[in-house]
Amino acid sequence: MLDINERLNNLEARLLDIEIRLGMIAPANTSPPRGAAARSEAPIATAGAAHTATAGPAHIATVGAVPIATAGAAPIATAGAEPRTPARAAPREPAEAVSATQLMAWAAGFALLLAAVYFLKLVYDVGWLTPERQIILATLAGFALIAGGLLFARIDRAYAAYLPALGLIILYLAAYTAHLYYHLWSGQAAISAVSAVTLIGVWLGRRFDQSVYAVLAATGVYLSPLLMQAAPNQLIDVVIFYSAWSLLFSFCALIEGRRIVYMLPMFFALIGFDLLWRSAGEVNWLLAVVYQLVQFAVFASTAAAFSVVHRRPMSETEGLAHGFALIYFYGIEYLILHRHAPHWAPIIGLTSALAVFLIYLAAKAAIKETQRLGVGSLIVSWYCSIVVAHAVFFELLPQSWFPWAALAMAAGLGLVLARTSERGSAVLVPIYIVAGLIFCVSYLTLIEGGERGSDIALPHLALAAYAAVLYGGYYWFSRAAGGSRAAPILYAGHFAFMEFGLRVLDNGFTLSIVWAAFAVAVLIAAIVGKDKLLGQSALLVFCASGLKVLLHDLAASSSLVRVFTLIVLAASLSINEGVQRTIERESSKRWWMQRRGRPSRST
Repeated sequence: MLDINERLNNLEARLLDIEIRLGMIAPANTSPPRGAAARSEAPIATAGAAHTATAGPAHIATVGAVPIATAGAAPIATAGAEPRTPARAAPREPAEAVSATQLMAWAAGFALLLAAVYFLKLVYDVGWLTPERQIILATLAGFALIAGGLLFARIDRAYAAYLPALGLIILYLAAYTAHLYYHLWSGQAAISAVSAVTLIGVWLGRRFDQSVYAVLAATGVYLSPLLMQAAPNQLIDVVIFYSAWSLLFSFCALIEGRRIVYMLPMFFALIGFDLLWRSAGEVNWLLAVVYQLVQFAVFASTAAAFSVVHRRPMSETEGLAHGFALIYFYGIEYLILHRHAPHWAPIIGLTSALAVFLIYLAAKAAIKETQRLGVGSLIVSWYCSIVVAHAVFFELLPQSWFPWAALAMAAGLGLVLARTSERGSAVLVPIYIVAGLIFCVSYLTLIEGGERGSDIALPHLALAAYAAVLYGGYYWFSRAAGGSRAAPILYAGHFAFMEFGLRVLDNGFTLSIVWAAFAVAVLIAAIVGKDKLLGQSALLVFCASGLKVLLHDLAASSSLVRVFTLIVLAASLSINEGVQRTIERESSKRWWMQRRGRPSRST
């Protein structure tokens, strides 16, 4: 019979065998642990032995007098069998982000490109070849690199894929040079040549399955109108040209399954036309607005369709790129409309937010899995929150009612959060942040007063309402997220109340009495609710009341009155300190009782 040490060694050997087979650890030593086969007559179960039973219910293998349950088809070795050593799995080398072969391919390709450029410069300086022959030579070199890449793809596909990419660059340069420097081709002929080269690049990208072709194709085709310097009367041609290529790249992205195929054209289409339109003198602003709307619809639909077709949510980098594109679209669209048609700017903005939200809902319904949308839901939440807040609060709403609207939004959002269980959802974070920023801006406008606050409707009542909402927010937030995080809300409420009193009662002795009475009320509420932070905040109101009495109210009073006032102030502060100590002592006592599992008297 085996002793306890040998049984443990046998169990360790079996566990080590299982971990090696599952890939949890690497086999450091193929020899079995010491004592695993000390006695040949002991039956040892190994994972690599021959099966003696078919799959079915769990079998029982007896080791000594201890029954050991093994899985349905657990291998059992008979007495005297040698434990088999698991075969070592070949370790996989981690994939390199950029391999040495790729670097060598790019270096060789760019060396060829530089050689071609220097050769063209040489023949141009010496005068060996005419401009027509130089363009023909460059075109033949570009097609030769494409043909060579297709030929060598049978040998090394990854390495040969870079030769056609360099060929595309040479073809683009030849087309631009023929029009811009030698003036051999007209603008229409050059754009037609660039379009043909771009179609070749799209086909090569499909054949070699490389994103570099999408980058080259998008760069070449969208830079063409900028380099050709389209005239103001040719903007409609540019709109048709860009829109057609946007549709083509979107279609290719859906077919190839790479977001980069439509993401790069998305930025080129938005930024390129905006630069071209401004360089042309900003003529025909309505055409620019319609064009941007068309690009917005095309690429927003493509982003949603890509997630639905390929069941692949956006990554964080892709989400940032899409979010930047949306904000850029809204910015340039708003600037154009604000200058030429101000009343349409907020309407178009709200329409775009509604369109983004509807596209998101359609994608969500098609996927039928909310979590699969990933970062896209956050992008939609951010865009809709920013656009709605800007269009409603800063464009459509009169400035006199801005604080009241912000207050209603904060109160309504607080009621929704108090009743919903999804308050911690990441999708709601942009709404919280945007609403909080608007509330802070309106609060500071009310507190500051001056020129910006002079046109506010019912400013005194608004201050009182802000104080009430802030106290309500502190009550809810201190119980939901802890008192320390709710401290700014509480002190903001105190400042709103004191400013309200200052404006209603003027800067007299009555105001000091009201502040002191309010501090006492806050202190009583802290005692009743055993709220340490609330009691500490009463000190702020006490100090404000005392300093006002000493520095302003008693400036012309006699010394006896000042002495009496200082005594009252000292007594008030001493009472406040005693209350604070009581609250802290009670809180510590309650915490200690809960730690020991005994209910405190206060409970």
